[in-house]
Amino acid sequence: MAAHCGIDPAAAGTLYNELHHLAVVLRTLPELEVSPDVGDNFLLAMAQAGDADFLVSGDKRHVLSLKTFGTTQIVTARQMIEKLGRR
Repeated sequence: MAAHCGIDPAAAGTLYNELHHLAVVLRTLPELEVSPDVGDNFLLAMAQAGDADFLVSGDKRHVLSLKTFGTTQIVTARQMIEKLGRR
């Protein structure tokens, strides 16, 4: 018996299609050495290559401590929800 994930399959399909339509596919990433945790540099590289307005993270020690990277604001999920005007 499969576990129920709580999302209606039709809604999941719609979400997938919308994300696929809006997604920016990055073929190459710049090589960066910015984060104190080298394993996080790929996130910053994606933000830069994708010209992201926001990078949402829960990593308080490394990623969030940067606050910004170029023109990208680095925020928590809660901060992003507030920016989107939802509670």
